[in-house]
Amino acid sequence: MKFHIALVFVGLACSALAAPAPVEPQILKNLETSKTTNVLVTFKKTDTAAAFARFDSLALATRDAKLNTMYAILKDHADTVQADVIAMLEKSDSSKNTDIRQLWISAELIVRNADKDTVESLRNHPDVGSLVAEKFFPLEPVERRELNKDEINPQAQWGVDAIHAGTVHSRGNRGQGIVVVNVDTGVRHTHVALKSNFRGTIQANNNYAWYAPTGHAANPFDDHGHGTHTMGTIAGTANGIGVAPGATWIACKGCDANAYCSAFDLRECGNWVTCPTNTAGTNPDCTKAPNVSSNSWSGIQGDVGYDDILAAWRRVNIVPLYSIGNNGPTCRTAQSPGDRPNAIGVGSITVDNVISSFSSVGPTIDGRMKPDVAAPGSFVVSASSDSDTGYETWSGTSMACPHAAGVSALILHDRPNLNVDQLQAALVNGCQRISASGITCNGVSDNVYPNYQVGAGRIDAVASTNFAIANY
Repeated sequence: MKFHIALVFVGLACSALAAPAPVEPQILKNLETSKTTNVLVTFKKTDTAAAFARFDSLALATRDAKLNTMYAILKDHADTVQADVIAMLEKSDSSKNTDIRQLWISAELIVRNADKDTVESLRNHPDVGSLVAEKFFPLEPVERRELNKDEINPQAQWGVDAIHAGTVHSRGNRGQGIVVVNVDTGVRHTHVALKSNFRGTIQANNNYAWYAPTGHAANPFDDHGHGTHTMGTIAGTANGIGVAPGATWIACKGCDANAYCSAFDLRECGNWVTCPTNTAGTNPDCTKAPNVSSNSWSGIQGDVGYDDILAAWRRVNIVPLYSIGNNGPTCRTAQSPGDRPNAIGVGSITVDNVISSFSSVGPTIDGRMKPDVAAPGSFVVSASSDSDTGYETWSGTSMACPHAAGVSALILHDRPNLNVDQLQAALVNGCQRISASGITCNGVSDNVYPNYQVGAGRIDAVASTNFAIANY
C-alpha cells in the first residue's frame, strides 16, 4: 500500500511540474485585436525521423508504391501523435468553429480560427510542444510591366533561347508525360498559353489539379499575377514562353493578392504536392503527385520549417526547386528554403549572361555553397493574369526558378525514372559558365566553379538532357 501511495505522489509531483507549452507572443497579440487567430501546433513526441526510417527500410519497386507507402506510414504516425489533441478539439465547445488541418508529413496541426479558450486548452495539453504564430513571407519581384501586342515576340523568348530549350524541342521532347506544380499566387488557367495543358482541362475537373488552402476555392484563380507568370515560363504553349510546353501542370495557391505567402498555406501546399487531394482537401490520391515542384518564394535564412517536406519529396522523386531570393548582390543573402541542403536553389542571370544584380548570393548562414544553379531571371516575358491573351515582363529569381523547372521536365521526359539526386546531377553537369563580375564571397571568386553567385553556372537544356541520356 505504501508503495502505491508513493507512486501516486510521484505522479502528482511530476504532473505539477509539467509546464504549459510555450506560446509565441504574436498569437496573444493577435487575440487582443481579434476573437480568433491561426496557430501551428507542434508535439513533444513527433519523431518524424522514426517514421521516415520505417519507410527507408522498405524496398519499393515503383514510384506509386513509394508515394502510397510513405503517405500510409507518415499519416499513421501523425494520427497516433495527434489523436488526443484532435479529440480534445472536436469535443470542446470553444473549438467548435475551428478548422483543423493535419500536416501529416511533419506530424503538426494547423488550427485555424482558434479563440482564447482554445489556445489555452492547447497550451495546457500534455502532448503539445509549442504553439507557433502564422508568419507571412513577401514575394519580392524586382520589376513588372504589361506588354503591348506589338511587343510580343512570337518566337522563343530570350530565356528559353538562352538555355537552348528549342533544340531539345526539335528532338521531339517538349516535356510530355511530366507533371509540374507551382506553389504560388495561383494561375489564370484560362490563359491561351496555359489552358490546354492544365490537368483540370485535360480531365474536365479540377480535383488533384488545384488546391487553395485558404478558402478551398473550387476553380483556379490568380489575384496577383505572379503565379500565372511563373507557370507560363514552365509550361506555356504560346509565343515561345514555355521551357516545357508539353508538360502537364497543376497548382497550389500558397500566396495571396497582396504578394504575401502564409507559412501555413505553404506547408499545406507541401503536403498536397506529395499527395494531392480534391479541391475540398479530401480523398487524397498520391499517384497524382507531380514530378517537379517549382517554388518562386523564399522566407527567412536558415529556416528549417520546410525540411520535413523536402525530405519527403526527395524520397518519392519530386524535384524541389526554389528561387534563392532577391537580396543580392551582397554575400550571405541566400534565403530559405532554397538555402537548405535538400532544396535545389536557383539564382538569376541577365540577357547579357551575367548575374542579375538582385540575385541573392551564398554562402548559407552555416557556410554551404548556394545557389546550386542559375537561370534567366531578368526581364522575362510570360503570361499575364490580367487577361486570357496578355503578356508581361517580370524580373526576379522567381522568374529563374521556373526555367529550371522546365528543364527538369525535359530531362525527366528522356529519363522518367531518375531520382532527385540524379536529376540534380544532370542539371549541375549541364551548366555553362557565365561572364564573371569580379565578385568574391567567402574567399571564392565568381570565375571559379561552383561559386556563391551562380553555383554551377547557367542551366542548359541540351547539355543536361544529354548528360542524363549518357549516364542514366
